[in-house]
Amino acid sequence: MVDKLYQTNDSDILLEIRDLDVSFPTGRGELRAVNGISYNVRRGEVMGIIGESGSGKSVEAYTILGFLKAPGKINAGTAAFEGRDLLAMSRRELETFRGREISMIFQNPMSCLDPVFTIGRQLTETLQTHFKGVSASQAREKSIEMLRSVGIRDADRLMKRYAFELSGGMRQRVMIAIALLCSPKLLIADEPTTALDVTTQAQILRLLKKLRRQTDMAMIYITHNFGIVAEICDRVSVMYGGYILEQGTVDDMFYRAAHPYTQALLKAVPRVDSLPPYEPLIPIEGAPVDPVNPPDGCVFHPRCAFCTEICRREAPPRTVFSAEHSASCWRLDGGAAEER
Repeated sequence: MVDKLYQTNDSDILLEIRDLDVSFPTGRGELRAVNGISYNVRRGEVMGIIGESGSGKSVEAYTILGFLKAPGKINAGTAAFEGRDLLAMSRRELETFRGREISMIFQNPMSCLDPVFTIGRQLTETLQTHFKGVSASQAREKSIEMLRSVGIRDADRLMKRYAFELSGGMRQRVMIAIALLCSPKLLIADEPTTALDVTTQAQILRLLKKLRRQTDMAMIYITHNFGIVAEICDRVSVMYGGYILEQGTVDDMFYRAAHPYTQALLKAVPRVDSLPPYEPLIPIEGAPVDPVNPPDGCVFHPRCAFCTEICRREAPPRTVFSAEHSASCWRLDGGAAEER
């Protein structure tokens, strides 16, 4: 039965994920990476996907774009982009689709940029692959223009350089330029600032916000950092152990967080507005869930301070608070939702 939260005919929906389930066979058994998740992304908005490492954030993004490699397999679900099911597309259709309709910025730009080709060649080939009528001179002019738009001043000279000659921040700007070169409607950013220093992180975030305003591009921003969520996102899906435990607007997450896992993540974030005596940061006790041997009941119950017997036995229902906000927790079922 489809949850009320997902029953929508909103014409602004750009991407609609329904009941996506992905696993990997291993020597220890089936690794359940993504467990029946559902969410949507509207035109022009930023959906944040947040959670600890191993929660399934990147796997679901790679699956959407057809990057899931064997032995990974899609067990169920759909990923509809403007009504077209991405999971049903052929390899050739996906190659045409990626970059032009949806682009992705990866975590490590050094491993994604080709070390044997110049930056210019990688940019111009991307453009000419998707637009067959573009000449070499037109592709070069457009590439230089895009490099300048992402804050690279000496774009002409950079076109002749190789990835190993650039700093981490400069390489990430090049990756953003490549991702935006064909004016995609949706950008997936997979923790694009993780390997960068804090100053460069702030520059990249400002750049993404600026480009979003200029192009009205939608974005999925994958992160483990609630500070980044507050900076750039409109809505948020909180993932743990391959499940989405809570969804809502940024205000819902920061002021009305319902799930114990979301609350625990927020308590682990330093506050810049706190005054002495400062509140200590509270880590989440215990180890992340083993995706090969997940616990019965609620996937978070081994680490939850509010765990009861029913949490250990049965998966919790999804409680809907509003059209945007929902969470899966036994404490919130029925009248308990008012006790938040």
